[in-house]
Amino acid sequence: MSFWAKLFGGADIVEKAANGLDKLNFSDQEKAAHYLEVLKHIEPFKLAQRWLAVAVIVPYVLVWILCAVLFATAAMADAETTASRLIQISDMLASRNNDNLGFPASLILGFYFAGGAIEGIVSRWKK
Repeated sequence: MSFWAKLFGGADIVEKAANGLDKLNFSDQEKAAHYLEVLKHIEPFKLAQRWLAVAVIVPYVLVWILCAVLFATAAMADAETTASRLIQISDMLASRNNDNLGFPASLILGFYFAGGAIEGIVSRWKK
């Protein structure tokens, strides 16, 4: 074997170069297979994303429902002081809910729904 054959890998260098060039250009079928492979690998992250959304959004919504119930109860209360106190509790609870869970809930919902929307916009923009 000559010096150049040893240096560049011998006679199969042309075959290796052709295989390398072939791997640079994806056909539509190869792109679809690659996309399915990617989907299979990101499935655990999608599950974690759903659990995170449920863990934050459910308490956030439940506190707002509780605030609405307190406000409705205040509207039906007989005594003025009771109604005033229920409205005050409802306002305080709503304020704390927004302060503590408002930003995380909006961030999670934004990432959850914006991912598909951005992907759709980018795919339309490419066309």
